[in-house]
Amino acid sequence: MKRILTFIGMALLYFSTPSCKKIMDKGPLDKISEDAIWTDINLAEAFINNQYQVLPKIGWYDWVRSYQLSVFTDEAIHKYSYHGVTDYMNGGMTPSTPTSLDVWKFHYDYILGCNRFLKNADRIPANTDIEKQKLSRLKGEAYALRAWSYMDLAARYGGVVLVTEPFSLNDDFKRQRSTFDETAQLVVNDLNAAALLLPDSYTGSDYGRFTRGATMSMKSRMLLYAASPLFNPNNDQAKWTAAKKAAKDVIDLGIYDLVGDKTTYKKLFKENQNKEMILTRGHDPVVDADLFGYFQVVEGLGGGIDGNGYCSGWSTTMVTQNLVDDFEMTDGTAFDWNNPVHKAHPYSNRDPRLYASVTIDGSPWVRDSAVQFWVCEKNNNFNTPVYTNDNFATPNPNFLVDNVVYGRNSQANPGKKSDAPQVNYIYRKSMDESYNTETEKYPFQVSWIIFRYAEILLNYAEASLEAGDEGTARTYLNKIRNRVGLPDANESGIALRERIRHERRIELCLEGHRYFDARRWKIAEDVFNKPVYGISIVKDKNSDTKIYRKFKYQDRKFPVKYYLQPIPIAEIQKSGIAQNNY
Repeated sequence: MKRILTFIGMALLYFSTPSCKKIMDKGPLDKISEDAIWTDINLAEAFINNQYQVLPKIGWYDWVRSYQLSVFTDEAIHKYSYHGVTDYMNGGMTPSTPTSLDVWKFHYDYILGCNRFLKNADRIPANTDIEKQKLSRLKGEAYALRAWSYMDLAARYGGVVLVTEPFSLNDDFKRQRSTFDETAQLVVNDLNAAALLLPDSYTGSDYGRFTRGATMSMKSRMLLYAASPLFNPNNDQAKWTAAKKAAKDVIDLGIYDLVGDKTTYKKLFKENQNKEMILTRGHDPVVDADLFGYFQVVEGLGGGIDGNGYCSGWSTTMVTQNLVDDFEMTDGTAFDWNNPVHKAHPYSNRDPRLYASVTIDGSPWVRDSAVQFWVCEKNNNFNTPVYTNDNFATPNPNFLVDNVVYGRNSQANPGKKSDAPQVNYIYRKSMDESYNTETEKYPFQVSWIIFRYAEILLNYAEASLEAGDEGTARTYLNKIRNRVGLPDANESGIALRERIRHERRIELCLEGHRYFDARRWKIAEDVFNKPVYGISIVKDKNSDTKIYRKFKYQDRKFPVKYYLQPIPIAEIQKSGIAQNNY
């Protein structure tokens, strides 16, 4: 039975958020009434601009909604266990301890803002053609931004409470929790409405707003989720057909394309605009409250890997060996630790996307030319394991680390070892490894990609396969592979499904997709219920010979109940809404 949700106090949320106060505090008396917003199209635009803060970006307070969502998956490890990640990994995420994955109140704050705008949009004066076009666009943006919130809520919690009108203190706040399909339908309806109101592109300072293509891309993602096993347990083929069409509609726009090749793939993520980007959230260091600059110092330039103190950082997001192992060889075969050639040279002849996505031993890095994660044993016993039984929890007492001869970016560096990555990999994808902060303006702009064309092609390949069209699935899968020089995939049936899922894991790694993909495929109880690994690299002092050993870094748990996040206990206590299976 559905239970009743009471939104006590929701009407006050809009005015209680500091970001909204920035818009309100503009009048001669340092305060403007809400009614004033609906009398001035420029204030109305500022109102919608503020709503864009709901989208993920790179930044301290947005980590869990962008690249750091990876630490809740088998892609990455948070070095300091921020965001409640330890509770999560130990199986302790509950309604009382929802961790930083919880976005329930966050999204309803912004939903209320969109509802207020849509309720009052027709009151806003628009006297010229330019003003009328702007008002139409703002309505489209409000629909799209509301759709984003409901899509993210549905992907995390399942069916949620659907609110499409603003509240006042005198309203009846009772609502029922809707089904997932009803929530997805609202998202689709909002996106269809938005697509009719939005342009195909923008120029200048308006770049980064929702376009028609961005709304259609969100529809593609929403319908793909809705067709997936977690939300489509009976494998309703009509849902896969709808997902296939939604992805093809984006392709047929003819606006977007894949950018780069096997030698220039990394460029895609270092630019602020290109033909592969469909929707991004950009960063202006002048007005971004230093959040972007902080990200760069901690994770990117220097990123804790430079033992000489260059742009010091913490190596917070460490990438797992699990992910690194899944990058293929350049000939399309799987990497294999049992292959002596692979084991001796694990970073040679690999999928080019590995070098663009992960900082590894030997990666180029600004003035230092190459990252050095290796260590030496004091007596040069370089065959001696660093860890007993290859387990990080049990250091080998017989391995005496040399603090004189060491890789400068390694934990052997006495001055910087606390900032070095314990698993010897860190996040790289959005970072510009050639940017020298000592000679160039710092910080600099970069965009967090929310939708890009490669995702749409993978959506189309997956939906085509599940809808029974293997030929189309292979064609579009191979567009992704061929871009980086990998050979065609020729599988069929279940093997083709696994190949498409594997390609998605690699192409979209560390972009926030894995958390949703493994859950919607219902494989999370397997792949997230395993230990995560790192690599030890011990070098011979007298040569370039290195010995590589995988070691277990951390055990992890993924209870079946994690397929849907818990609704916070505060919402349950005040409303009586039905909880997920916790």
